Amino acid sequence: MRVGLDIGSSSAKAILVDGSGRARKTARRTFPTRRDGQRVEHDAERIVGATIGALEDLAPALPRGAAVPLGFASQRSTFLFWDRSSGRPLTPAISWQDLRAAGINRAARRRAARRGLDVGGVTGLRPSAHYAAPKISWALANLPGLRRRIAAGTALWGTLTTYVVWRLTRGGVYAVDHANAQRTSLMDLAALAWEPRLFELYGLEPLLDAPALPALTPTCLSAPIEFAAGARRVALLAVTGDQQAALVGLRCRRLGDMAINYGSGAFVLRCVGTTPLRRRGLLTTLVSSRWTLPPIDMRRDGARRHDGLVAIFALEGPVNAAATAIDWVAARMHRSVHTADLDRLLGPWDPGARRALHFLPAVAGLAAPHWDEKAKPRFVGQVKGTGLAPRMRAAVEAIAQRCAEIALAAGESPARARRADRDGDARSAGRAGGRRSSGAPVRVSGGLTRCRYLLQAQADLLGRAVAVTETRDATGVGAALLAAPIPPGHDRGGHGGETILEPIATPARSASLRRSWSRAVYRGGAAPSI
Repeated sequence: MRVGLDIGSSSAKAILVDGSGRARKTARRTFPTRRDGQRVEHDAERIVGATIGALEDLAPALPRGAAVPLGFASQRSTFLFWDRSSGRPLTPAISWQDLRAAGINRAARRRAARRGLDVGGVTGLRPSAHYAAPKISWALANLPGLRRRIAAGTALWGTLTTYVVWRLTRGGVYAVDHANAQRTSLMDLAALAWEPRLFELYGLEPLLDAPALPALTPTCLSAPIEFAAGARRVALLAVTGDQQAALVGLRCRRLGDMAINYGSGAFVLRCVGTTPLRRRGLLTTLVSSRWTLPPIDMRRDGARRHDGLVAIFALEGPVNAAATAIDWVAARMHRSVHTADLDRLLGPWDPGARRALHFLPAVAGLAAPHWDEKAKPRFVGQVKGTGLAPRMRAAVEAIAQRCAEIALAAGESPARARRADRDGDARSAGRAGGRRSSGAPVRVSGGLTRCRYLLQAQADLLGRAVAVTETRDATGVGAALLAAPIPPGHDRGGHGGETILEPIATPARSASLRRSWSRAVYRGGAAPSI
């Protein structure tokens, strides 16, 4: 047995995963999110409480005796400051969706250009207000007392994973894994080390001068960190980001394997192996890292040489709003729409139907591959007199359109997909009718996979099959598998019980749908060619 801990944008989940890789029991505790314009925050104490509560709820299902392996995945780029002595948060947990630092980010980009500093080349990320560095700079400029506390050594800072692990270990571990450290936009991806030039770029020199920086550690730990989970004990063995964990949970292991995770936002990831591949408009994401020699102990100084580390990478394209876009549309119609009700509201997906209405889901700006923080959500076409159902159809299709254009930017054209992997790989179970596509299916996860309309739209717009596994908790399962991998030949949780949705649109119709949507929402050419 192993446990996966998943902290998302609204809840903490603890998932028990058995020796065949299947989720057996889930405990979930929710916490609120505060939204006000560009401001998006969480109460960090509520997150810790939800995390401890979920682990305690799961504890009776854990075996007695030895500590159970635990993997931890969390929403990325969210950060906070806290008091070094008491652990009390000094700031809210400022969410990755918070955009109050957009102006700081634009100024940093101009400074980087003047200095000849290629931030993307160093970090693997495009400079964005969604990452922690500009948010930290905003906090230092706008929240009184922080600079003084940092200089005095009474304040600590870190990602959400840093804080939660610090609290669970009663201050015994102050560290951040490579995957979450990358999302601060302060780490050199090649050296896997903090980069002083990036701290200086964002005006964060006080953090470099502070008595302590979070130790940088691999995502997979050689020395377990034990702590209590209710009446049982767990051993922390892996920490990573939520999207990286989902990729692992969906068993995307081969070069070119692709996954889409639909949550508050949507994320498209394509495995590229041990080489940090670069692609215009996309991010180069560290999925996992581990020491081969020597072992690392998070309780010690984490400053080590890069030698002896092996890392796995993916190309990634984020969509800033998926479920959030659906909530945005529903709120403006003064309605509440639950994911489970979407198919009944939308009816069946029809690729041949005329589209009188299109939607751009830029609730928090546009991410990959366009990167326009100023973009706003909007309907295009026949809006006047249009009810909830047509608007929601346009919104759900827009999520699939955004994911499809990212997949194309990642190099996965429908033609390439039809040429790839001719052997088909695990395509028999639960196959839906339609035009059979060649190549391995795109594996999908997240709450919105309950919406068949979205999944069929996604299959048609990608021009390849979409596979939905029996568990929607790919993030928690992936975290658990990073902590305690399943031996070869014993993994039954990856492809068993999955549903395959084949494309039903012709390649010509798929291309036409993509082209007409892009022309409508990007006003006839604002989008780059991908």
